[in-house]
Amino acid sequence: MPVITSHMMTSWSEIETLQSDWNTLLSQSDANNIFLTWEWMESWKKTCQPHTRLFFIILKEDNELIAIAPFYIQPYRLLNTLTYQVLRFAGDQGIGSEYSNFIVRKKDTLQLKQQLWKTLLSASTNINWDLIWYTNVATWTTGGESLLKSLEQSPKLHVAARSVDFANTNLCDLPDNLLPSLSKSLRTNIKQTQRYLTKQGSWQVSYCEDAKSLDKSLTRLFELHNLRWQQAGLKGSFQRRPEMASFYQDFAQKALQKGWLRLAELTCDNETQAVQIGYVYQGQFFALQEGFNPDFQKGTGQVLRYHVMKKCIEEGLTDYDFLGQYTNHKRRWLAKQRNGQHLLIWPNKIKNTLFNFLTIWPTGKYLKPTR
Repeated sequence: MPVITSHMMTSWSEIETLQSDWNTLLSQSDANNIFLTWEWMESWKKTCQPHTRLFFIILKEDNELIAIAPFYIQPYRLLNTLTYQVLRFAGDQGIGSEYSNFIVRKKDTLQLKQQLWKTLLSASTNINWDLIWYTNVATWTTGGESLLKSLEQSPKLHVAARSVDFANTNLCDLPDNLLPSLSKSLRTNIKQTQRYLTKQGSWQVSYCEDAKSLDKSLTRLFELHNLRWQQAGLKGSFQRRPEMASFYQDFAQKALQKGWLRLAELTCDNETQAVQIGYVYQGQFFALQEGFNPDFQKGTGQVLRYHVMKKCIEEGLTDYDFLGQYTNHKRRWLAKQRNGQHLLIWPNKIKNTLFNFLTIWPTGKYLKPTR
């Protein structure tokens, strides 16, 4: 009979031994998405959390990797007095990661996810953590459903859930000529802006296809993104979090090599006026960030999105995933709302008693990260 063993990994040198098997396991799991790939995790570790306390739980069957629960430990303080060791999902901070889940062998999905929770509760493992803050679970997917079901069948764990919304446009039923499917106001905006661009001279939408131009294109993305928010009196994501820019520079190189990268630029008279970066994985487009010149023609960013979405349809992709937050802007692009969940999970410990009676989230003023 096959023997399943559990292992706790706390150093990157240990975790690197999983590299050759990681994506193979992910590809046949029920949670196969770009945010769980080895490349995404490796870039996150390198650029965002070089000194973080890693906490990965893996399961092996006769030395074959069959399950991965990738966490790191973040200390939190409750009311600035009591310290909690909180497990957070690897890659969840500062880089736009979504759709957290365990990676497990598909044929034993539920049993293996339950086994991971059981391992986390074991005496040798449980002493290392107090709470789990599990974010952006795609509960509408098979993988999200099995994660929640495995939690329901783990009675020694308490769970509080908070709804979080996502936005996605289904491309399957849209025609190649996308424009008539859009609202009248958006169609008018796109047409008028394209006429303006034509009057200014030559303009085009192009995609980064070689490593030599990648750095230049990313730098322009950062500049335009920051410029847009500066005009609103705010700091852009890349300015507020320099590690985010470092992550994009590292991961985009890997994504380009894998054929995942879609870095689009709209140029007018040889000047880039709008940039959008996204990734194609498993037949879906994931829109991560964009930037446009606020001093140029209004609507240029809309024209770029229109052409990117058209290309997605031409490629035969099934979805244009806007990821987190459902907004009116995304609705205008035919996006539908999806509802996922953030999960706060805790075992029976004396110091966790308060969580049995009060809803305390690690995003409020009472429970805060210490660094």
